[in-house]
Amino acid sequence: MDADKTLKDPFIQIVDDHIASGDPPETQAAYDKLIAKERSPSQAKNLIARVIQKEMQEMMASGGSFDVARYKAGLDKLLASQE
Repeated sequence: MDADKTLKDPFIQIVDDHIASGDPPETQAAYDKLIAKERSPSQAKNLIARVIQKEMQEMMASGGSFDVARYKAGLDKLLASQE
């Protein structure tokens, strides 16, 4: 299949958007730390994407909005698990 026709994981797209915009800055910081821990760019984005996915599930379950503190806590937990 042509690479241009494959679907991109929407959560990876969100990671890319966060990194490109610098908002929230925690995404870039986590990405940089994962790269420093010798994760490939693809691995780093996939790990962060799972945290975003969990945050979106929490948002939908609670009917609330994006919670930066909860997202940051998820990233912190991710980074601690990568020691």
